[in-house]
Amino acid sequence: MTPLDLKPHYSRFLKGHVNKLHFAAHSHHFWPDVTRDAHMEYWDDCAKSSDEKWNKIFSEVLPKTQEHIARILNLKHKNQIAFAPNTHELTARLLSLFVGRPQLSVLTTSSEFHSWRRQILRLKELPQVQLEVASTENFLTNRRELIDHLKNSLKKSPDIFFVSQVFFDSGLALTDDELLELCEAKSASTIMVVDGYHGFAAIPTDLSKLEGRIFYLGGGYKYAQAGEGVGFMVVPHGKWRPAYTGWFAEYAQLAKPAGAEVGYAEDGMAFMGATQDASGFYRFNAAWDLFEKLGLTVSKIHQYIQGLQSTFLTAFPESFAYEKGLNPLFKDLHWHGHFLTFEALSEESGQNIQNELKSLGILIDRRGKRLRFGFGLYQDKTDVLGLCERLKTLAVKTK
Repeated sequence: MTPLDLKPHYSRFLKGHVNKLHFAAHSHHFWPDVTRDAHMEYWDDCAKSSDEKWNKIFSEVLPKTQEHIARILNLKHKNQIAFAPNTHELTARLLSLFVGRPQLSVLTTSSEFHSWRRQILRLKELPQVQLEVASTENFLTNRRELIDHLKNSLKKSPDIFFVSQVFFDSGLALTDDELLELCEAKSASTIMVVDGYHGFAAIPTDLSKLEGRIFYLGGGYKYAQAGEGVGFMVVPHGKWRPAYTGWFAEYAQLAKPAGAEVGYAEDGMAFMGATQDASGFYRFNAAWDLFEKLGLTVSKIHQYIQGLQSTFLTAFPESFAYEKGLNPLFKDLHWHGHFLTFEALSEESGQNIQNELKSLGILIDRRGKRLRFGFGLYQDKTDVLGLCERLKTLAVKTK
């Protein structure tokens, strides 16, 4: 089977979206049918084992999830991968490393995901928190401007440097080489965090040269096609003691008497939290067991999505963009996220366009005045051409 005939594997989600064109895979990718059986397997394991289910989860389920992630990212040390229900919880644990210190300095960009942006802006209200935000406004036309800005700012040795692999508000992406260049520009004391939420399982990512030097965040909600509950973080080796912690971080020592000091695992598990719904890990494993069986790598997925994007741009009615005043925020799709972004004249205009598209059965999402068209494995060329035909109809109605 090739990526061109994967639709049968998404029959349940497709049945739930009859007569709709779901071009928001970057926001919520459809799950393959095998994930439903995996979800039920989790329920059955709970029924059979009750409290003892954690033995299987920690000895079989989580290690398999770590193996899949390590293979996707070309990592050698799978035990350095920690989990949480979402990536925000993991960033909170990272920030808790600095509890009790007299100050915290943070370097980040203007295109980071909402949870991080909210959290760091809230912390900025504290007098001991210093924040520098590098603008990504000109990244499309001048990549070096942002890279050089960040490198210069890294000379100040901020405590944390947080940057996206793929910017959520545009789809523009940093390359592995650019991430390495930034890593080599930082001091040893700076913790570098790469948010891979729009990169993981979407664009081919090789962290072999960055392994042990950065934290990398990702999850199963989007391109990994496992749904909620699988946030993960690749952790460098070290004696980490986050102040925000839970019993999972010392799971291997749970049977021993409680000590006066708080202990931590000596690998990525040090950043684990507490009890969570583990069904997402079952779904994640089922999805990537399927893709492995089909010989479907991230490189092949990316190549397929690039084909859909190319079809979209070839058939895209320019009259639609002209009539609606939309400006494309993409150029070279060789290294770009799996969604294409158009900027409307205003937030109100963007909302009106999104509503018009929804009335035609076209489902996309919006961030402010930016409209995002996402592409996924459950689509084919016919779907993309159908999208363009409906856009053409909307452009005619506007005149």
